[in-house]
Amino acid sequence: MTFRWAMWLLLLAAWSMRYGEAFRCYTCETPTAIEACKNIAQCKLEDTACKTTLETVEAEFPFNHSPVVTRSCSSSCLATDPDGIGVARPIFCCFRDLCNSGYPGLVSGL
Repeated sequence: MTFRWAMWLLLLAAWSMRYGEAFRCYTCETPTAIEACKNIAQCKLEDTACKTTLETVEAEFPFNHSPVVTRSCSSSCLATDPDGIGVARPIFCCFRDLCNSGYPGLVSGL
């Protein structure tokens, strides 16, 4: 009987660690220079991703300005192909705690 209770408590603890704790994302609700978008938000339990939308990129030489982004927690993040034809504002999704800190589309933290 004691073994059964211990097993149930272990299963409950494992489940609550996975589902009872939300992750965090960097957020900026208005278009912000990528280096300045460093607000950290605790995501809701239903959020599954950190979302970054690339709002503008300087397209002319000498490329002095930083890309402008919006970042948020998202419950349904659908990434777009940044190289796709007609994609004006590419969306990037990641699925770890504070994973949207760098330039969108670049792998970081390996």
